[in-house]
Amino acid sequence: MAYIAPRKNKAGEITSYQVKWRLGGARDGDWQTERFDDEDQAEVFRKAVDDFEQQWPPGWVKGQGYIVQGAGDEKRFIFRNYALESVKNRTGIEERYRDACVKELETYILPTFANCDIRSTDHFSKATISAWQNKMAQTKVHRGRHPVMSPKTLKNLRGLLSSILLEAVKEEPPLRDRNPCDLVALPRTDDEGVEDDDEDMTFLEPSEVEGIAEQFDRLEDRKLVRVKYATGFRWGEITALAKRHALNRQGEAKKLRVTRAWKRSPEKGHYLGKPKSKRSRRTIRVPKATWGDLTEIGLDRMNPNDLIFHNGKGERLPYSTFYDRWVLAVQRAHEAGTLSPEKNPTLHDLRHSHAAALLSHGRHSLTYVQRRLGHESITTTSDRYGHLLPEADDDAMETIEANLAGQARPGAGGTQRPAPVVIEPGDPRRVYAVHFGAHVEGFWDLDHARIMAGQWKVDKDEEARIEAWTVDWWHRSVAGGQNRVHHHLLERVEIWSVGPAIYAADGTEEVRRPESYEPRARWMWPWEELFTEEAAVGHAQWRPQGETEASAWGTGRAEVLEAFAQARTDALRVCGLNPAAKERPALEI
Repeated sequence: MAYIAPRKNKAGEITSYQVKWRLGGARDGDWQTERFDDEDQAEVFRKAVDDFEQQWPPGWVKGQGYIVQGAGDEKRFIFRNYALESVKNRTGIEERYRDACVKELETYILPTFANCDIRSTDHFSKATISAWQNKMAQTKVHRGRHPVMSPKTLKNLRGLLSSILLEAVKEEPPLRDRNPCDLVALPRTDDEGVEDDDEDMTFLEPSEVEGIAEQFDRLEDRKLVRVKYATGFRWGEITALAKRHALNRQGEAKKLRVTRAWKRSPEKGHYLGKPKSKRSRRTIRVPKATWGDLTEIGLDRMNPNDLIFHNGKGERLPYSTFYDRWVLAVQRAHEAGTLSPEKNPTLHDLRHSHAAALLSHGRHSLTYVQRRLGHESITTTSDRYGHLLPEADDDAMETIEANLAGQARPGAGGTQRPAPVVIEPGDPRRVYAVHFGAHVEGFWDLDHARIMAGQWKVDKDEEARIEAWTVDWWHRSVAGGQNRVHHHLLERVEIWSVGPAIYAADGTEEVRRPESYEPRARWMWPWEELFTEEAAVGHAQWRPQGETEASAWGTGRAEVLEAFAQARTDALRVCGLNPAAKERPALEI
């Protein structure tokens, strides 16, 4: 029988594991050995040697492992190996998240399932998943406000385990018939829902936010608290803001743009990377008072790449450093009577309070709050803040009562353009037509129409009119009919443009506006002339006056500059061929 012999150094520390056996199992058989760094791998190999009657497993080469395709499948089916390989090969995730998955696996899942067979219905069944889940529910995690693992954490762990088992179900050919996690009820994520102190969010009134801000000793800290409340930015987002992310363009509202956030990995430490999700890349309008706060801490004197909020030396402001000052400020606010005694807010509660302020009095929809906060899914926004919409419930009751009372809905008629009618939320016979200047787009959802109109006002400083049309009238009035009615919000794209550069027929470059050679960015809607989703579009064309122009535009600044250089080359090559230039009479001298 094969056995495992730990190998130790002079200090008595185990450095490797050696599987030893006599070839063929005979007493006089030659001794065979194979070395492993991991004890679990050594155990898997030892079992394989026993299974093949003390012979080397078919396809295994000493020191290299299985080199024949398919020969090492048995080893691959061990859950530890399968799960770690699954996480390693996942695409579209950040390394920080990948590292977190591995850590969660090793801490909470592998101690139970490490040596199980991913294919086994005995190892992975409703009973074993339920037992593991119940065990996790009683596990102490020593963090947060819960003495034991919170339902949300357990749900996330169950999701990780389920995703690995689902991958086995989708293998070709399938390794399993079904995912046993589907047979076990998910843990509740609302805790007990009874005690007030079980609530994970603290909502602050504006006066309470100001009461806390006033207790900070440093001006920069007071401004950071106010800006965080006014924007709802996450900590990693607000501390990654540089001067260039504060937009103060002529004729436009003042805005802050989130394009990056602080991340952390074991290899890099803290670094600037992508925001949490695609929707976290956003540009939001800020109040004049907020812009004034930024100005007071020297925004106008900063260089484009300078961090707005930093540690005093222009470097990253650590969360722990600021949080110590936050805790002291909250304590002082309690003592000063400017913060309710029962409230003990965290720094992240400023984000929750921002959402609560937007939803108060029903003035803003959940969809608008989702976009402003940068949530990837509106479900996240609804789950966290939907209970803050009592006014929406009142409006719904009024609508139902009106229908029960038999009140007629306004209809459309006539052959002329209908006058604006009373907009009734949720009426399936209505298309909400939004007039963006001379252009019109339709939306089935009134909230979507209002959000689009509001954003147009922010971007263009121009009112967008909303009208409720019947579907029949929309079909008669708008080319494209129902295909032009949207179930979702339309996305703007930030378009970089440069040019035009103008060339005479003889190749002379006419520099009329030097600023045309500098790249400039503008947010554009799908119906605007230069809208594109391509990184760069270069264009060289003849002008009726006999000149040739070159320009470029697209979503990538560097790519647009490269395309502009190529367009100028193309324009210079063809400028002498412009038919209009040949028709122009020569100037008399």
